[in-house]
Amino acid sequence: MKKTKIPYNQTGYFSKLMNDYLEEDESLKPFYNHYCDVASFENVIKERKNLSINRSVLAESLTGQYTNGETSEETKSNIQNLKNENCFTVTTGHQLNLFTGPLYFIYKIVSAINLAKELKSNYPENDFVPVYWMATEDHDYEEVNHFNLFKKKYELEKTQTGAVGRMELSGVEGVFAALEEELGDRNGTEEVLALFSKHYSSETTFAAAIKGIVNELFGKYGLVIIDGDDKKLKGLFVDEFKNELVNRTNHQILNSTSEKLKQLGFKQQVTPREINIFYLIDGIRERIVFEGEKYNVLNTEIQFSEIELLEELNNHPERFSPNAPMRCMYQEKILPNLAYIGGGGELAYWFQLKAMFNANNISYPILILRNSVLFVDKGSNKRLTKLGLSTTDLFQDTETLIKNYLKSGSEIILELHEEEKIVEAVFNDIVDKAGAIDASLQPMIKAELQKSLKSLKNIESRLIKAEKQKEAIAVNQIKNIKDKLFPNNSLQERHDNFISLILFYGVDVIDELIEHLHPLEKEFVILEVDSLPEK
Repeated sequence: MKKTKIPYNQTGYFSKLMNDYLEEDESLKPFYNHYCDVASFENVIKERKNLSINRSVLAESLTGQYTNGETSEETKSNIQNLKNENCFTVTTGHQLNLFTGPLYFIYKIVSAINLAKELKSNYPENDFVPVYWMATEDHDYEEVNHFNLFKKKYELEKTQTGAVGRMELSGVEGVFAALEEELGDRNGTEEVLALFSKHYSSETTFAAAIKGIVNELFGKYGLVIIDGDDKKLKGLFVDEFKNELVNRTNHQILNSTSEKLKQLGFKQQVTPREINIFYLIDGIRERIVFEGEKYNVLNTEIQFSEIELLEELNNHPERFSPNAPMRCMYQEKILPNLAYIGGGGELAYWFQLKAMFNANNISYPILILRNSVLFVDKGSNKRLTKLGLSTTDLFQDTETLIKNYLKSGSEIILELHEEEKIVEAVFNDIVDKAGAIDASLQPMIKAELQKSLKSLKNIESRLIKAEKQKEAIAVNQIKNIKDKLFPNNSLQERHDNFISLILFYGVDVIDELIEHLHPLEKEFVILEVDSLPEK
């Protein structure tokens, strides 16, 4: 694989907030503790050592979560290492998904593994454990019940309610049948079906399936998978749950921070509630609201007084489920965590959280933008070379890319900028002369100028259209390449599925990703490969 890098701000796919953060814009510094470079970890390690966590409960819970299924020796070792005061985590998190969902799910985990390796190299007296936090309590089923492969969507119908992680994969055999029919006798089909069928069945839950597949893909790298839907772990967060339920001040802190970010021109990513906790039992995950001196669980008849609710919390902390901002605090409360690795949208709402973390005396992690990747297959690469285009050219929008290609290959100048300047100069001279005779004539002359410029634009459009017709084959090739590598005019990683890589490389493609993806490089990665499946 040939690796090329491009700054995120040159891709056109990353927000101003992310670009400003990576460029260390001064206006954003009040919203995070430490910048995302390797030197910053020296300070955050010292700070984290001053905030103790219950490592014994953490290790005990993780050991219990790994009792079913195979566990690599590297992962077992990392779980035991978490008992030690000089062991820290770097964490990424994601919703559950069907067959690993979009490609960036894989890139997130690779980013966490490589960050842990880089920190060990720079701070060898400490140990660093890559962690994948499964968002098993999420209930947004429509976001996790599908994946895309070769422009086809594979989807699992909803048959249950409540937290997605507890739902069984009812009907997943139909997804396998559709996938097998679509792939046919393509190379790698048997490997794909064998890999996923080990973990996905109608009797398996979403949580068990994704844990199984992720453990198989990344266990040898020592990845630790954590499920926050755990009674012992939530028991460590009871004080924060209680504060949220009784005092209800976190939303005020979040709103204050959000206003400050909006004043800087950034959008609010997460809207807090007065109570940012759900009530969670089988089949139900609904918000808790405080109404008329009672705590009600929305869309149910469940109701508590304050005394009853706190008793329920003490006896059954597993029945209380944090929403997005509270989940972030929960994660940092129970893990000896140094960094959170996420996509641009995720990190954007982390910028709203620092003041809330400070108010709750919880360590705020370094924010790391996960690696982003564009795979360019052999066929596309050959066509690009023949067209005289580079892989970085692909980040232009399609019409701009075509126009630039036509300009570079045309024997005449298609754009009439110089002619426009000449016409403007002539009319401006006429305007000056008219002003000396009768100033009332000037608006009419200026209007004629605009008509002339519009005519030149029309002529320019016709020249480009004619050149497109002349170069129709090349233009169609450019459109096809863009459509293939940027499906729906979006990044490949947000649409395509990991199966597309397995079909040609097998699961060993992960080793290539481990070699090339390093989040502290802070640049978008383009991998030009020998072959990828034609779509």
